[in-house]
Amino acid sequence: LRYLFKNYFSEENIYVVPNGCDVILPSSKKNGADKISILYFSNLLQSKGLGDLVKATTHLKKSTRDSIEINAVGAWYDNDFRHACENKVKSELLPIKFHSPTTGNDKWEFFLNADLFVFTPNKPEGHPWSIVEAMAAALPIISTDQGAITESVLDGENGFIVESYAPKKIAEKLEILINDTNLRQSMGEQSRSFYEEKFTESTMVEKLKQVFHQVLKQ
Repeated sequence: LRYLFKNYFSEENIYVVPNGCDVILPSSKKNGADKISILYFSNLLQSKGLGDLVKATTHLKKSTRDSIEINAVGAWYDNDFRHACENKVKSELLPIKFHSPTTGNDKWEFFLNADLFVFTPNKPEGHPWSIVEAMAAALPIISTDQGAITESVLDGENGFIVESYAPKKIAEKLEILINDTNLRQSMGEQSRSFYEEKFTESTMVEKLKQVFHQVLKQ
């Protein structure tokens, strides 16, 4: 997002410090369900990619759909969009459940019980907290190149980056991760590693301190 400031500051006077937070996960284990759990955690909006995820599910093989559950957690803000999503799920018997916004341990239960995370916005983003939280929960991530997401989700390392408005591409990556337990695990471990390396609160504070010291020396 450096380009946003180039009309106002010289290149050497633009500093980048990624968001950081200390995620404290409850000690409870995953629920051990037979089905692979996919989590979408954001506002339930077309611009946040929910519609693309719903459409992507229709492109999955039937055997794949029978093996998964998708939990979409967040607040609705558009009744027409809500009805369209709910009707699509009902008419095509899609394995998607919609949940109200949650916080605290209830929120983390969704992350802990998930096997992979999908957040595919098609409008400008900053650095979404849900991505950081998914990394902290050691989840492989499918997302899009919006805002600073590609500084957290490295294509082929801790997840996949797909084009915006590309349900078929989302479905392709879902098929890969759903059918490859080892890949899910290795990408999830990489997510956690990236989180610990770059996105904890202490790392953010240390980087801010370095910036302040550098500026003050000038």
